[in-house]
Amino acid sequence: MRILLLTAALLGGLLAAAPAVAQNPRLGYVPTEDHPVGQASRHFAKLVEEKTGGRIKIDTFGNGVLGSEPEMQASVQAGFIDIMVGPTPNLVGVVPQFMIYDLPFFYKDFAAVDAVMDGAVGEQLFAQLKEKTGIVGLAWWDNGFRHMTNKIRPVNTVEDMAGINIRVIPNPLFIATWTALGTNPTPLPWPELYSALENGAVDAQETPYALIYTARFYEVQKYLAKTGHVYTPFVLLASQKWFGSLSEEDKAHVMEAAKESAAFQRDVSRKAAAELEEQLKEKGFEITQPTPEALAAMSERVAPVVKEYSEKIGVDLVEKARADMAAVAKP
Repeated sequence: MRILLLTAALLGGLLAAAPAVAQNPRLGYVPTEDHPVGQASRHFAKLVEEKTGGRIKIDTFGNGVLGSEPEMQASVQAGFIDIMVGPTPNLVGVVPQFMIYDLPFFYKDFAAVDAVMDGAVGEQLFAQLKEKTGIVGLAWWDNGFRHMTNKIRPVNTVEDMAGINIRVIPNPLFIATWTALGTNPTPLPWPELYSALENGAVDAQETPYALIYTARFYEVQKYLAKTGHVYTPFVLLASQKWFGSLSEEDKAHVMEAAKESAAFQRDVSRKAAAELEEQLKEKGFEITQPTPEALAAMSERVAPVVKEYSEKIGVDLVEKARADMAAVAKP
């Protein structure tokens, strides 16, 4: 009996000393699985598995299953969730410089935004994010240019926006921008938006084409104005707890997969946006394109906001972004 007890104790000690079997890292995002973010998340997971020889198998969870974007961000920072995808406005509370992607009428085209994301500005922002929160920035993904939809009237001029109750991201720069444009901005989390539009709590919203389509806003909105007022990136983020636990070899594989996933996701997202306009028309949207003069008037209306927030972001960083954009601008 004594021998059996000693043997059991020895085996128990060995089992306790053995390393726990690592769980598959979890990647969460809020958009639907057929959204470019969902497609790219699965593509990223596949690339990581291939590059690590199956050592890392990422499980992906869409549709906000792991929480809202602010909730997932807190979980990633705490190490409860390993990886997430979310838009940059949610990072403003911890790194105000991320507001550089919220400046209205600042980015002219995709070449301009890519120059900023992939250049010194993007690197600096990821470095600040890691320093202040421990969150590791893996890649910049595309979210697209934001457009305004509403159920009240067509919007062709800044005067047409007057008095419309519009949902905005809970972010001070978005609130300031839409106040300057004459609307009544209402900050709401993304999961609450559809029901708010449906029950009339708000009349309007502003998001890129892919979100307008996959969220089925055509069921509760009638008019879409191609304002392209703000470019918002998505970011692929990892917890330091998970990323820091990887070998140097696997860290390199993950970063390589993230870079490749960015090229894949931007291509999918931008091609989808080009195709979605016709599909949104088929779903019943009346789409209008404000003239260059009307867009210039909108830009002029928000110019004081751009100036104020450029100072909060840091004039040097804003000017660095302007220089990067000028370097790729078409004559």
